[in-house]
Amino acid sequence: MTGTGSFVAAARIPEVDRDRAAEVGLAEGAAALALLRRLGTADWARPTDCTEWDVRTLVSHLVAQCEDGISVVTLLRRELAGRRRFPGLSGVDAHMAVQVAEHRDAAGPDLVERFAAEWPRAVRARRRRPAVLRRLPIDLGIPGVPRAPLRYLLDVIYNRDLWMHRVDLARAAGHPFVVGEHDREIVAQVVRELAARWTGPPVALELTGPAGGSWTVGSGEPAAVVSADAVGYMRAVAGRDDGVALTLERGSEAVLPLIRAARTPF
Repeated sequence: MTGTGSFVAAARIPEVDRDRAAEVGLAEGAAALALLRRLGTADWARPTDCTEWDVRTLVSHLVAQCEDGISVVTLLRRELAGRRRFPGLSGVDAHMAVQVAEHRDAAGPDLVERFAAEWPRAVRARRRRPAVLRRLPIDLGIPGVPRAPLRYLLDVIYNRDLWMHRVDLARAAGHPFVVGEHDREIVAQVVRELAARWTGPPVALELTGPAGGSWTVGSGEPAAVVSADAVGYMRAVAGRDDGVALTLERGSEAVLPLIRAARTPF
């Protein structure tokens, strides 16, 4: 399909390394903290797109993620406790249930201060994990998602999880979602993974807005050019919006349900 020469092949996007992951993590932590400090008294009980969590509970999860990143012992303890206490949940859901239970009584502003202190420590700790540990395959606890090396959790998922939860918090509290340079890299890594798992016809995907970019997904001549808002499409890929708005710029309509149904771990 002509007119896609400026699109980048998503499969060729380099995988983020530990040094760049730390830089992105510090930038995302600063952006998240700026939003957290804007939360007011009335915001803590507001519902979020994580349907079982209000704002305070979501922030308690962010603090617990810091603790897991700082201490492998804490991470493993919660993993084992989740399996024992919540056998009916998936591994990742059980782990998160333990996280929020351990912070059930913490006030929202106190959680913000703990996040401010612990997120940079968590970023540094993740970066320092030895190579032999980073190569160990782990079960992400997500149905249909294969085992992945620990470095994927350390370098990709922790930053991506915080980013998406910043979207959740901004929407819940009615604050703007502020985009910086690092946001584009987080989005690009998601598209890279979409390309790695893509089994449909090749597509030129244009994600609009400051966090967006233009990529081809799949090999060969694109069957269609599809555009969407970058943040909105990331919410869809994370499973938060099954009806995301997609625009078929040209080409086959058959790719639209495939693009809409694509999912990547967050």
